[in-house]
Amino acid sequence: MIWTEWDPLEEIIVGACPPENYYDDVIKDERCLPLLRLILKETREDLDNLSVMLEGMGIKVYRPKNLPFKREIDICGFKINNPIAPIVPRDQYLIYGEKIVQTYTSMPDRWLDSLAYYDIFIELFQQGYEWNSMPMPLLQNLQDNSIFYKTNKLLWHTATMFKCGDSLITNYKGPGSKLGLKWMMDNYPDCKIINNVSMQNAYGHIDHGFFMTDDETVFAENKNWAPEVLTKTKDIIYLHDTVITPTLDDINESKQKYMKHGKFSYDYLNVWMNEWKGYVQDVAFDFNILVVDSKNIFISNSQPKLQELLDKKGITCHIAPIRHNFFWDGGIHCITSDLHREGVQQDYFPQREDNV
Repeated sequence: MIWTEWDPLEEIIVGACPPENYYDDVIKDERCLPLLRLILKETREDLDNLSVMLEGMGIKVYRPKNLPFKREIDICGFKINNPIAPIVPRDQYLIYGEKIVQTYTSMPDRWLDSLAYYDIFIELFQQGYEWNSMPMPLLQNLQDNSIFYKTNKLLWHTATMFKCGDSLITNYKGPGSKLGLKWMMDNYPDCKIINNVSMQNAYGHIDHGFFMTDDETVFAENKNWAPEVLTKTKDIIYLHDTVITPTLDDINESKQKYMKHGKFSYDYLNVWMNEWKGYVQDVAFDFNILVVDSKNIFISNSQPKLQELLDKKGITCHIAPIRHNFFWDGGIHCITSDLHREGVQQDYFPQREDNV
């Protein structure tokens, strides 16, 4: 059972990365292959290392299976060009209370992703969890979030929701659809769905600008990134003076310039490996972190000022490098999905009765 993002963690999924030759049969530009092989090698090393560190803290770790798909898939004219590895479980699976909700996102390459987690969810189902799956859509490779939200398909990214007791703080302008949000609300009829009023709402996933370490404490990059419902009710500690963060404008500018042919094109891979990787690995702080409990969190690189501040508050930062977090669009929080935390359901916002 799980009701928050910060109660003591007991069980978790850590994503998996396939062998280094996974894309050899689907990438036509041979210049890309050495770069992709290195990315896959280092990603697998980082995921395995994180798993070992969590297990060393007494946490049960589940790992999805790698998918066997190695060629382009065409279903009724709907093409899956690069069936992606199950690296980021947070995007499509919400484990909340004693229910597993499995969604379909706006990303065609994730369409078959759920097969990698099937055995994990079967085990939870046998333990008594309810398991609901969103109806399977045929997709188009749309890139505009506003189109996603207006589509007549059921689509939802579960990483747009932050667990707070009997409430889910939700980015409703992110990748998904109105019908997808309605489907999520129908699956949790007793849950308060609270609209995240902050700058972060427009960017999709909710877990890259703030985190909570206990019932009352929120750490945020700055006042623009903390959801309004938290700024009005919780103790907010802003970290903009203690960390360096890559701006979304910089990231988006880079993507627009080099992603004309996609993330798996040589232009983008070359820029990532030679310009971005070192910066995000050695310099920038990624707010996409994992809270183990009120005294322990996982971050992806050394941040002396942040570590000193948190140490004074009795919080230890455990460093688990995720060298390609921005390549996969997933830091430590996204590449994991909590299955079980101690604690009971609480009402953290008793005055809030309105849903989105």
